[in-house]
Amino acid sequence: MSSIQINNVTKRFGDFTAVEDLSLDIKEGEFVALLGPSGCGKTTTMNMIAGIEDISEGSILFDGQDLSSTRIQDRNIGFVFQNYAIFTHLSVYKNLSYGLEVKKIDKSDIDTRVRAMADRMSITHRLEQPASSLSVNEMQKLAIGRSAIVEPRIFLLDEPLSNLDAGFRAYMRAELKVLQHEFGQTMIYVTHDQIEAMSLADKIAIIDQGKLMQYGSPLDIYNSPDNRFVANFIGSPRMNLIDGKLREEKSQLKLMVHGGAEIPLKGQVKSNFTSDGSVQSGSFGIRPQDIYFGDKRSSNDIEMKGIVDVLERVGPKRIAHLQVSETNFIAFDDQDQLKLGEKVSFFLPSEKSMAFDEVSGRRSGVI
Repeated sequence: MSSIQINNVTKRFGDFTAVEDLSLDIKEGEFVALLGPSGCGKTTTMNMIAGIEDISEGSILFDGQDLSSTRIQDRNIGFVFQNYAIFTHLSVYKNLSYGLEVKKIDKSDIDTRVRAMADRMSITHRLEQPASSLSVNEMQKLAIGRSAIVEPRIFLLDEPLSNLDAGFRAYMRAELKVLQHEFGQTMIYVTHDQIEAMSLADKIAIIDQGKLMQYGSPLDIYNSPDNRFVANFIGSPRMNLIDGKLREEKSQLKLMVHGGAEIPLKGQVKSNFTSDGSVQSGSFGIRPQDIYFGDKRSSNDIEMKGIVDVLERVGPKRIAHLQVSETNFIAFDDQDQLKLGEKVSFFLPSEKSMAFDEVSGRRSGVI
């Protein structure tokens, strides 16, 4: 396994910049997800790590060594792709043994390792069958096993679970994490699915339009997003992000929401909005689970009044859409107490609310 240092890397295709000034420090044995929308530059970043794409500017080091002049086949990197990339005309056994045979491993050792990996991936009963006869789920198991069996120093996975059904996708997420711990390999996982990134990764690099928006642990990114993009991208259901103009009336700072609602700012979130004195258009952010009903818990919590517009069942809970003028807030109705069309009071805890500059997207009041 290896550490990877990505230093101020830029990739251009003619006049188009796919990745711009990207820096990441990936430690030995870490599982890092490159997360972002389609076309954001995450696969290009992975391809530069692999050596498939040349770097326009910057450097990528493996254990402090620049391998830019080293051939792809000599970098000892394992790949798993969305489209499996297996030899369908060969047997499952031959697919698993192929990389070991190329490395000229002893035949008895190959047989031991192939059968161990087949058992690990629950495809032992398929060893002598052609890979073309496998189901979609089994093909992805084989693709992962074929790459893992050669114990590469770095494991690169590009949307490997996208073609799987939902139930098996959840199973394979758990399997990948177990495999990573067993082999201790450094893994880089490209995905647009935040659930995959949050459940698998030790660290997440969120990328948008070729730029790194935030890099950190899943919990840090969820609890403390650096900017509006990250706040909106991470979380299910998404964070409430309410845009408006800041206005002071009778010593009361308010966010005059574009849809006509008003949010009276108090406590910590008020301090955050006014911390640098330059924010005029702001975004008020709060996670749905932090909105509550019933009695007010703190004098700094913000009371809002709205109408229950939609109720969605999600397992034991319901998601409530609360209409305030033309603005929609999403909250959880844990006790099934709300009724469609009723007028309700709900509270926004100041300490759990976030302030963003609507123009720059930067989070306010955070050092």
